[in-house]
Amino acid sequence: MLLMPAFDAIAMNVLGAAAYAGGAYVAVEFVLPKVKAIAAEVLRYPKTADALVFLLSVIVYLAAAQGIIGKVVAIGYPALNYVNVISPVIEVLNGLVPVVRTLLIGLGIVILAERIRLRA
Repeated sequence: MLLMPAFDAIAMNVLGAAAYAGGAYVAVEFVLPKVKAIAAEVLRYPKTADALVFLLSVIVYLAAAQGIIGKVVAIGYPALNYVNVISPVIEVLNGLVPVVRTLLIGLGIVILAERIRLRA
């Protein structure tokens, strides 16, 4: 006989997964366009701002997917554990986050050096 998780555990985990999805939606639809506008003012090339926003949106989606998977698995139904099949993909893509962070720091240093050089 399958043990059924309590309704409150199911409800809280489903609401938590929805909160991750809602947060990712707000970040990508409302926050990242503002970041793109700022980046377009600072950077000389519009394609660079587009690429920056794309990388940031991928990071947001990865974080949301990781949280959603954690909440879905925490519901407790044995059949929902198959969602963990996606976890290695997310772990591989999360391995790229430090590379993106280093790239962004390097880009910031180059922009700062260029601005200082133009003033001198």
